[in-house]
Amino acid sequence: MHTPVSTVRSEERRALLPIGGTFVVFGMFWGSWAVATADIRSSYGLSDAQLGTLLAVAVTVSGIVGAIVGNRAERWGAVPTLVRSLLVWAVLLALTGAARTRTEFIAVFIATMAAGGCVDMTMNAASAARLGNRPGGLVRFHGIFNVGALLGAVALGSLVQVQVSWRWVWPMVAVVALPIAAWVHVRGSDPRRSDASAADADHLDADDDSHVPFLRSLALLRADGLIVLLIVFAAAEIVEGGVDTWGVLFLRTHLAATALVGASAYGLGQGIAILTRGLGGPSLGRIGPRLGVIAGAGGACAGLALEALASTPLLAGFGLALAAGGSSIFWPLLMAHVSTVASRPTATVSAFTAAGYLGWVAGAPIIGLLADTWGLGVGLGVTAALAGLVAALMAVKRQL
Repeated sequence: MHTPVSTVRSEERRALLPIGGTFVVFGMFWGSWAVATADIRSSYGLSDAQLGTLLAVAVTVSGIVGAIVGNRAERWGAVPTLVRSLLVWAVLLALTGAARTRTEFIAVFIATMAAGGCVDMTMNAASAARLGNRPGGLVRFHGIFNVGALLGAVALGSLVQVQVSWRWVWPMVAVVALPIAAWVHVRGSDPRRSDASAADADHLDADDDSHVPFLRSLALLRADGLIVLLIVFAAAEIVEGGVDTWGVLFLRTHLAATALVGASAYGLGQGIAILTRGLGGPSLGRIGPRLGVIAGAGGACAGLALEALASTPLLAGFGLALAAGGSSIFWPLLMAHVSTVASRPTATVSAFTAAGYLGWVAGAPIIGLLADTWGLGVGLGVTAALAGLVAALMAVKRQL
């Protein structure tokens, strides 16, 4: 006997609400990071190359730890793993904001990013498990992350503008994360343990016959024909990371924009991302991942090139907003696709998330080194060229 579809959808929405809360609070962290890079750089005396190297190390650790934990979540359940990850991340996030010396900050920031990687992996696995068969719905759901990023960016920019230390924002995010963790614990449910339908139950039982070790999950990607797409995804995340880390920094340090102006430009980009994902999600789902990523990469390429060449904060801010909106398409659209076609969705989503993090690793120190040597405008220009390459690769990859 099958449960009515309307009942299944209602239960699904209720279970997704606390996961959406996790997307918001995680977005708040990344939005505040985008605006705080200039303050962090000056507070701890970091060059662009050193900032990029720190981010690379932190994201490497985050990707490795998150991929392993995300893979184990296939056995533990995505929701219980997410609750534990959120609690650890919140504590470490508060400590990061309180760090005074460069050594303290580096150590706690790396640990925070590792815990954040676990949050990222499991919240993506939990959402993709429920919405992976509806790419447009998953793209729209990821717009919730951009709501959080907008809130985090504006909050930090506003505080800095009125001479309040940037350090207060991350403990504030940690405070928000605690009730979110409790909400996920009480209201969240793992689709692997749901009784949505007998067919689904049979499928989940078959999928859980044996746990797939992390290294074997990489071999499964090749069997599923996803290796090329994995590489394209990593390159796309270099672009998205470039927008998030260096876009506002360029405005604040090279064009002398205030923190609030930088936050407003980034916030405008997040607003575009919200509209792109929220209103355009169903359309993107219909046109498919290939054309969607081509459109997003094209927008990111044009936006980054405009920012790199701009001589005024207004024009550069418009370019940053365009780049943020374009790059927002990459993650949810490709995650929805791979979770649908993969033989082991949870393990595959974890592997792709790790590849996305590794893309950040490859890009951060390279762009930082280019910035120290030839200027951050050159670094943004190279990132724009990479976005163009992503669009070209997806145009060539006809079978997607």
